[in-house]
Amino acid sequence: MNWTVLCEEEENRAWRFIFDTCLFNSNNKKGFLMKLPIPNICFDIAEFYNDSFNEELYANLHLSAIKWFKNLAPIGKLIALDLHHECYSFDPYKPFETDEFGEWLTPVFPNGDYLFFLTKDFSNGIFADGINLQISIWGLPLIDLTKKYKSTMLENARSCV
Repeated sequence: MNWTVLCEEEENRAWRFIFDTCLFNSNNKKGFLMKLPIPNICFDIAEFYNDSFNEELYANLHLSAIKWFKNLAPIGKLIALDLHHECYSFDPYKPFETDEFGEWLTPVFPNGDYLFFLTKDFSNGIFADGINLQISIWGLPLIDLTKKYKSTMLENARSCV
């Protein structure tokens, strides 16, 4: 399997970065949730949660994310954190198994949770906010990859202010 449950030490280290360094506060549903590392960009994806949810855009974001991940981790694994579920490491060069709904075990498109995808050194990451319907990206290499391998979804999303 590609998705490997993080050991307790790895998971605690990753959450310490999110909570202590980024000051993540999941109790603040509106407004300040976390201090994003600089540089960062943010996309408002609320329009993609309307009655006409577009499966093609959803799939496109995942395909773009795989390209981003492969360029960020030419050797080694990345980390996927889900605030209320199991957390994993994964290899972007291996197939991504899906759950009974056809989703990755930790999807890039937020589904009502707070999701994070991080490099092992935390210098690049994605924060998928399923409450405020935003995707934030940090780290210059990842920002550059986002521009190079544009997701149709993010091309059409409004930038967060």
